[in-house]
Amino acid sequence: MRFILGASLALICASTAASYADEYSDTTSGYNSVAGLRGSLAFASTVSAHDNLTPPNTLKGNTGVGGGGSVYWGTRLPYGFKAELELLYRYLPLSDATINGASGSLGGSAKLFAPMANVYWNVPIGADDFHPFIGGGVGYAWNELGVDKVGGTSFPIIHNDSWRLAYNFMAGASIPMGTGARMTAMYRWLHEDIDIACSLGTKCGGGLNSQSVDVGIEYDL
Repeated sequence: MRFILGASLALICASTAASYADEYSDTTSGYNSVAGLRGSLAFASTVSAHDNLTPPNTLKGNTGVGGGGSVYWGTRLPYGFKAELELLYRYLPLSDATINGASGSLGGSAKLFAPMANVYWNVPIGADDFHPFIGGGVGYAWNELGVDKVGGTSFPIIHNDSWRLAYNFMAGASIPMGTGARMTAMYRWLHEDIDIACSLGTKCGGGLNSQSVDVGIEYDL
């Protein structure tokens, strides 16, 4: 009798776990590890910085449409969670800026390379062919800001680069492409702390904020 009761409880627990897995899962392959590639179309990106002088030197810049990509490896966790390690690269052309109140065109680019640790959650409201998710993550990013033109004046490019904290938030969906593959599409908001030269011999601290649409393909391993 105790054996039958124990076996019944084990079957109930197993079926409950399976129902949770079916409810949250975006695959039927049975594999927990995943790997994928993403391409990014970046837009509405801004650079802002200031120093601690009185009055402060300030910079507020905008970028044109940029792009990049990433490669990642991850593993599925219970209840629809997924953790991943991502290597991300992004290129953003500078377009215009306001420096100490004076506005004008700005030539050059902002680049970043970031190892990121992200966590996603599959929201259990999708259909068999549509699985929405939300996510976020942190990383330690290298950034380079190169300026070679202010207004109508061109000059040899000036570089500033550093490693700083980065974090991002994502929301999107995956669409199955067979048992062990899926296409993914998501909106990403990315922030990175930066240090740049606001004036001769003066460093400014600030941040780079970038929005993007990331589209990719993911495989179960």
